[in-house]
Amino acid sequence: MRIKKAFKIVLIIVLSLLVLWLIVFINSRIRMNKDREFLTENGYSHLVSVGDHSVNVLSYGNENGQHRIVSIAGFGDPDPCLSWRRMTAALEEENRVIFIDRAGYGLSDNTSQERTVENIVADYRSALRSAGVEAPYILLPHSIGGIYASYWVSKYPEEIEAVVFMDTSEIREYAPDQMRTEPDPAYLRAYRLDKMGAGGLGNLLVKTMLPEKAYYTAAEQRAEYALALLTFQNSAVIEEDAMMSRNMNETWNILVPNDVPKLYISAEFGYNTKNELIADGGLDRGTYLKFFHLAQDTDDDTLYDRYLEFCKKIRDKTLSVYAEKLGNCEIVCLPGDHCIYDQKPDECAKVIKDYIDKLYD
Repeated sequence: MRIKKAFKIVLIIVLSLLVLWLIVFINSRIRMNKDREFLTENGYSHLVSVGDHSVNVLSYGNENGQHRIVSIAGFGDPDPCLSWRRMTAALEEENRVIFIDRAGYGLSDNTSQERTVENIVADYRSALRSAGVEAPYILLPHSIGGIYASYWVSKYPEEIEAVVFMDTSEIREYAPDQMRTEPDPAYLRAYRLDKMGAGGLGNLLVKTMLPEKAYYTAAEQRAEYALALLTFQNSAVIEEDAMMSRNMNETWNILVPNDVPKLYISAEFGYNTKNELIADGGLDRGTYLKFFHLAQDTDDDTLYDRYLEFCKKIRDKTLSVYAEKLGNCEIVCLPGDHCIYDQKPDECAKVIKDYIDKLYD
């Protein structure tokens, strides 16, 4: 009798969990469909074909403007058409600014096509042709978007008018034992758990990782969460992460210096003085003591000096080599967060606008 009773209890628990999972699954499907409808109704959807899948292309600003500026977002950035707009507003007055979501991002289709730098750049080029946006372009990459912009400007320089790198990944060559061939373990675990829960976990994680922005309207905030959740669901993003080292090496090896004008905005490693660091909130003491292997009783002046030396080393030893290999690349410092377009949108826009204007004086 006791065995039968225990079996019934286990069966009830299992069935209850299955019912709970089914409720989460159904609610997730309903929510995602509603999110897609909401995004489409609010003008966030414009899919164009790039072959075996479609990607989302949104265009803002002056349709007949002087230049066509193409954003190339960083890894996992689901909503540059929202999060970059405070910065690009100043650029949109005289230019057309185009936001293209890579496969797996936002409303763009997922794809089983390998996320090589060659395929990703081919998607960008095909998307622009399908959307009727003619070359030449000014590329505006952020973070790992710099890999794709660097490949593009080296492989097809005739299509590029200029490139402005916003604190992009410093491309270098990886040795075989440094190559990463798997996606970030934490991101992969979250993705798999979310798939098992059919989106329920993703919704929670998205709202945890993306706190509400005071400058968004209610509709914009909902759009950001919807785009982020759709991005979190797709395997193409996972594969892109796994291929990052490979793509960086491939790009490094094909880089050929050319005369296309280029500007590199150094933000995270752009600090030159202690006052600049203090103005931006100072250093996370615990983090950097560990990073520099310093004792807990290290004084603040020493810590700041070490960090500023580190920033200068990155600029002198890594960024300058990268810029030389690109050719005709100027480095400017705009100290701040990696997402400088969000932290200092006005200052970032001014640097970009002044540089573009200077090219045509």
